Amino acid sequence: MTTTRQRFKLSCVRQSSQVLDAGLDRDEIDPRVARSRAAVISAATEILVEGGPSAVTIDAIVARSGVAKSTIYRHWGSRDEVLLDVMEVCAPDLTMPDEALGVEGGLREIAHRIGGMLNDPEWARVLPALLLLKRHEDGVADLEKRLEERQNDVLDRLIRRGVADGLLSADADDREAATQLIGPLFFAHLTGSVTVDEGFIDRTVDRFLATYRPT
Repeated sequence: MTTTRQRFKLSCVRQSSQVLDAGLDRDEIDPRVARSRAAVISAATEILVEGGPSAVTIDAIVARSGVAKSTIYRHWGSRDEVLLDVMEVCAPDLTMPDEALGVEGGLREIAHRIGGMLNDPEWARVLPALLLLKRHEDGVADLEKRLEERQNDVLDRLIRRGVADGLLSADADDREAATQLIGPLFFAHLTGSVTVDEGFIDRTVDRFLATYRPT
């Protein structure tokens, strides 16, 4: 059966209007506020990609975005808070695949979404900057933990279902297993050693299923 895969969208560039005031419904946000916040996040992301964390200053964001400094400080207390929002908004937001795909189909769907993300030219520009940001900015550890928990939940649920259905062994129900599924895709992308195409992605899933097939 042929399925149409959901196209991954780079949140920080294409969906930056998602950065809204915490605790407020989207309908309650003034469109001008949403546009200003989106412009700040987009500008900060571009500066981060071009020059690294040290290049991201409030003055640089003002110059790039056209948003007044007073407006920026109304929503963020510091440049570091802007960077944390950049990281949160740019992080992949995986959603559960259609249950009709089954466990194997769902794992393949997730793997192909991530492969599509890695092959997205815009996301490929952002990824190295985000990795650098994680190493150099205070306050990232707690945010990173929350993001990982949110993203890992989708894989964890699929893998637990696979174990319950007898498709995967009980050994698959841990973080190492999920890393063996997704890790090769990121390694291939970052090193350029292998093209992350559909064939490579499917073979990666095949190896994962073979490794954790019940004996």
